Amino acid sequence: MSKDEERELSTRFVHTGEEPDPHTGALTPPVHRAVSFHQPDPFNAHGYDYSRSGNPTRAALEHALARLEGGVRGFAFSSGNQALTAALLLLKSGDHVICTRDCQGGTQRLFRAVLSRFGLCVTYVDTDDLDQVERVLRPETRAVLVENYSNPFLHVTDVAALAEWAHGHDLLVMVDNTFLTPAGQNPLTLGADLVIHSATKMMAGHGDVTAGVVVAREEAWAAPLYTVQNATGGILSPDDSYQVLRGLHTLPLRLERAAAGALRLAEWLQDQEEVAEVYYPGLRRHPGHELARRTARTFGAIVTLRLRRPESASAFVRALRLVEVAAGFGGTETTLSVAAVHCHGALTDEERAERRITPAVMRFSVGLEDPDDVIADVGQALKASSHAG
Repeated sequence: MSKDEERELSTRFVHTGEEPDPHTGALTPPVHRAVSFHQPDPFNAHGYDYSRSGNPTRAALEHALARLEGGVRGFAFSSGNQALTAALLLLKSGDHVICTRDCQGGTQRLFRAVLSRFGLCVTYVDTDDLDQVERVLRPETRAVLVENYSNPFLHVTDVAALAEWAHGHDLLVMVDNTFLTPAGQNPLTLGADLVIHSATKMMAGHGDVTAGVVVAREEAWAAPLYTVQNATGGILSPDDSYQVLRGLHTLPLRLERAAAGALRLAEWLQDQEEVAEVYYPGLRRHPGHELARRTARTFGAIVTLRLRRPESASAFVRALRLVEVAAGFGGTETTLSVAAVHCHGALTDEERAERRITPAVMRFSVGLEDPDDVIADVGQALKASSHAG
């Protein structure tokens, strides 16, 4: 990203479009906790009436999200999985979805435990390989669900090429942009119809809110999304909407710092004897490096490794001191997740085996600490675990 692009991006995220409060002039939007709103003429009602249907604080966030992603309307939900559920509820029984094989475990649990009961079918493929995607197309296929950077192995999907192919078959294109955020990539400008986020992660950025986001590129998808949001009621609260909106203002700075630390960590890890593989698009050896460099503003804050000796995994995790072991990611602190337990604990043993997700697979979410401190901690943990087993 050029200096001009970096400057323009930071300005857009600071000035996300909310106006000063008309009554007080406050530059920070107020938190409106009201459930009901006065309607002078209920027979010609307009504006807000009931907070599930619309709330001024949530509306400020949703407007900002649409503007930052380049869509027509944004929708804020109570979690990332609630946002994903709302998007998938645009489909109907009997429809078939093509989904990134290497996606978060919660997505697969949603399909298996809930949506399958309503007749929604899914096929998992490597969406970074368009030939694989084409081979699983069915007459009843209606949508493609993609993680642009997959979880945990960070396969990079060419969203523009996939969207062009999908639209040629009248398919809805949904992209989970959680890892990159709107500061890192805007899938709607690459042809996606819907972009989905777990705003809990890097977008909110401080580990103190659970939230989800869907942004629609066209009103044709925005109107039914609003119907789903209003009918199912999985909305984001006013207080949490405020927290996410506040996080947006510093997102480009946090992402830039975290991504720089992630690259440092990844480059160091690939030279460590105890590490078998390192997955990070910022590494030139990564198969998606050039595509990521062309289509995204960042390589992201997530680094995944595979230990050479699976039996050393427990000792490695227990030896960490600075790096926190936790299921979430995207906060100010560096965390480590054990893929088989945390992000993919919802999978069956067979599903984890098929995806090569063993106890040796660890996913770092690099935070804002000095990278040398993170590297020093990981180094001592690798050394401590080198003779374990």
